[in-house]
Amino acid sequence: MSAFRAVLKAGVATAIVASAAPAFAQDQGASMDTIVVTGSRIARPELKASSPVAVVGAEEFKFSGATHVEEVLNELPQVVPSLTGASNNPGDGVATVDLRGLGEERTLVLVNGRRYVAYDEQQIVDINTVPAALIERVDVVTGGRSAIYGSDAIAGVVNFVLKKDFEGAQISGNYRLNEAGDGDTYTVDGVIGSNFADGKGNVTAYMSYSKRKAIMAGARSYTRTALGDSADGTQVEFAGSPAIQGSRVNIPGLGWQKFDADGNLSPYAGNSDSYNFAPDNYLQTPNERWFVGAFANYEINDHFKVFSEFQYINSRSKTWLAPTPVSNENINIHIASPFLSDATRATLTGLDTDGDGYVRANLSGRRMSESGGRIQEDDRNAFRALIGLEGEIAGNWSYETYYSYARNRNVQTQEGNISRTKFHEAVETAFDASGNLVCRSESARANGCVPLNIYGPGVASADGINYVTIGSSNLNKIESQVASFVVSNGELFDLGAGPAGIALGAEWRSEKGSYRPDTFLSSGDVIGFNAGSPTSGSYNVKELFGEVVVPLLADLPFAQNVEFNGALRYSDYSNAVGSTWAYSAGLMWAPVEDITFRGQYQRAVRAPTVYQLFQGNAVGYPAATDPCNLDVAKTNPTLNATCAGQGLTPAQIGSGDLQAGTQIRTISGGNPDLTEEKADTYTIGAVIQPTFLPRFTLTVDYYNISIDDYISTPGTVSIIAACYGNSDSNYTPFDSSLCALAPRDSAGQLNDVMNTRANLGELKTSGVDFEARYFVNVPFGVESEGRLDFRLTGTRLINWQLNTMASIPDLMIDCDGTFGLNCGDPMPKWRGSFRTTYSTGPFSASLAWKYVGKVNDDDDTYDFAVEKVKSYSLFDLAFSYDVNETLSFTTGVNNLFDKKPPLMGDNNQQSNTYPSTYDVFGRQYFFSATARF
Repeated sequence: MSAFRAVLKAGVATAIVASAAPAFAQDQGASMDTIVVTGSRIARPELKASSPVAVVGAEEFKFSGATHVEEVLNELPQVVPSLTGASNNPGDGVATVDLRGLGEERTLVLVNGRRYVAYDEQQIVDINTVPAALIERVDVVTGGRSAIYGSDAIAGVVNFVLKKDFEGAQISGNYRLNEAGDGDTYTVDGVIGSNFADGKGNVTAYMSYSKRKAIMAGARSYTRTALGDSADGTQVEFAGSPAIQGSRVNIPGLGWQKFDADGNLSPYAGNSDSYNFAPDNYLQTPNERWFVGAFANYEINDHFKVFSEFQYINSRSKTWLAPTPVSNENINIHIASPFLSDATRATLTGLDTDGDGYVRANLSGRRMSESGGRIQEDDRNAFRALIGLEGEIAGNWSYETYYSYARNRNVQTQEGNISRTKFHEAVETAFDASGNLVCRSESARANGCVPLNIYGPGVASADGINYVTIGSSNLNKIESQVASFVVSNGELFDLGAGPAGIALGAEWRSEKGSYRPDTFLSSGDVIGFNAGSPTSGSYNVKELFGEVVVPLLADLPFAQNVEFNGALRYSDYSNAVGSTWAYSAGLMWAPVEDITFRGQYQRAVRAPTVYQLFQGNAVGYPAATDPCNLDVAKTNPTLNATCAGQGLTPAQIGSGDLQAGTQIRTISGGNPDLTEEKADTYTIGAVIQPTFLPRFTLTVDYYNISIDDYISTPGTVSIIAACYGNSDSNYTPFDSSLCALAPRDSAGQLNDVMNTRANLGELKTSGVDFEARYFVNVPFGVESEGRLDFRLTGTRLINWQLNTMASIPDLMIDCDGTFGLNCGDPMPKWRGSFRTTYSTGPFSASLAWKYVGKVNDDDDTYDFAVEKVKSYSLFDLAFSYDVNETLSFTTGVNNLFDKKPPLMGDNNQQSNTYPSTYDVFGRQYFFSATARF
């Protein structure tokens, strides 16, 4: 039996396998049992894959000391790190997987080859709801697989294969601690299983508990101070927030001022007066999870085998941000207020031009530190149940049918928020008839309003803070149903080169989701949040699909093996998507035994999610310019004609009266008229297994993915440019049909620009994956000779381009080899790892080198101090020892040399760096033990 097939059969890999070979020579006497490889529904006697397949075995989880699944998957070169335990802002306690950087929603996550439970209406799976201790292996198939599995598989498929048919009992524990003595994480897992009815049935049950403790950013020297970048080539050592604890105000006649603790005014001095918000954020978010689940199957006879799965997961997580900044709020300062010093009252009296006892000012930044940090807690309860039937029909025909139901309900609560209405009520003060300072509004006083002192750091009273501080809550729910039926035949006919296989099936899926914010959030009364409507909607899809694998030639000169595969899926959606087709075709050709070439073309589709379709509308005011308001609209004939075509009169065009400020009211949200994204994926590769170098395998695969009708929110500026053009296009419109998204009101002003999601974008990426494996026996060992395993795996990113509005070519951004404001997380051109494992008898030692290539800043407009981040390497070392068949131990050190993350300024994600890409915790130690009974 080939080494790789043994990995699939036993589920024990000592390395990450970057690309599965299409046809390994079978050892004499090896079993011909058929297996189903992720990416196909046809059982085959050998592992044959025309698309690259990466396999993460249980050994990789053991050697990494991972307590959460994403910690291992993010090391795959095909994965761009997304939400992790270091994601605090943004972050909501989940972990996701993002193949090729195309977005988590374009990676389909399966468990045992079937769809799993999503965490909210975005229909994305929190991969940490998969119990790490029960994972037998993880198959990662890159490239679109919609023809096989349906929507969402544009980037590929991640399939978690869990241990089933377990007999006996096993308990394991894992503990990990940072060298700094914080952020300890531990898990306890138990599995018990038993066969019954003379081996015809099995029941396996498991329970898992994990807890990850918090780390504040102030616990590390490199994250406890907020860094900034002046964008002139010089690094700003400290660049905190202008929303300070003592209030920063712009008073006409005085300019920028700040209030001191005694109520005095003094000039605001920029960075020296800024607020350091960094230490008041989580560096590692806390998380606590419970898993309970079971698998059961019973073979009635060869034709009927009942199987079932059940999972329940409770996940509680928390994020913590610095106290609420109140910014850009116009207030009336009560001159006679006892909150102010005598000197301040005297100064303001001279500015009271109308003599009403108040001075109008803009509160540009007040940090509400007295209310504490902004805390968000997520309490998710996920449930999934599946029941199915499989068996033989007749001859070589077999079938599988199942129904699954999954539901995830999240109650999100927020603390430390400030009500905008109550804030203004409490800040605007007056004296009552008895000379007591009270809230100026009589209705506010009737509602219990308490005057709030904001004129200095730490001066607000507890009663005032209690009045303006509010708790808020949201409720998310997602329900998914799948009913599937497949018939297959792995030996349909034989053309002389091997048996052909076929699979035919039908599937029905239903998705229903909702998001319900409370009154505070939906009305926009929470400072820092725009008003938003609830989200609610559902859709279903009915599908027919088929797949064939046909060996064409074998054992001929220059045709050691030639095999064709193809797949086709028809889908009928109940929404605007309607009917879609996904299809694929591939060919494998081994001219000689030493090398196999493989290629695959796939048309993949992704239907919009419940969130993208039905997200409630929200109102915002982004900065944008109305071209028809400019002087050039009078002189440029193209722009003048476009403005006239939108109903403006000659007197209005270029008048300067069409836009009062610098912002334009915009509506954002979902769009029920969205259609599917379409992707064309090509992969071409080779597998080299030279006969002159046994035990060596090299795979190289080129991929090219192009997505059309990419779903995005293009932005107000882009919508206006599409309709009216811009200075670069001499105001020639890029797409006049989009003028409907920028309506004008009765006064001719742009109002309620519809920046809702639309199929307007495109995304392109290409690159090369490579992997080399070799093992050799060595004459030294503990109890016998030893063995050295080497594995090098990596990716060379050639290009990654995104345009959220394909009709405007200038909006295309190139992200390969970059990081920053436009592209976000680093996308290095080179990424990979090298693992060396020595094993002898019961002992193993493994050293891993993880490499992230250099990246450059993506914005040529500014000269940042950090324009380039050098390549980044981490080393992990682990040891394992099997005491006997019952007890085993593993211990290790991650980030062996305590490598610090690269630091940067304003173009960072959070924590002065990109914490999902670079390690922010420092050296870690872990210890795990497993006992089997």
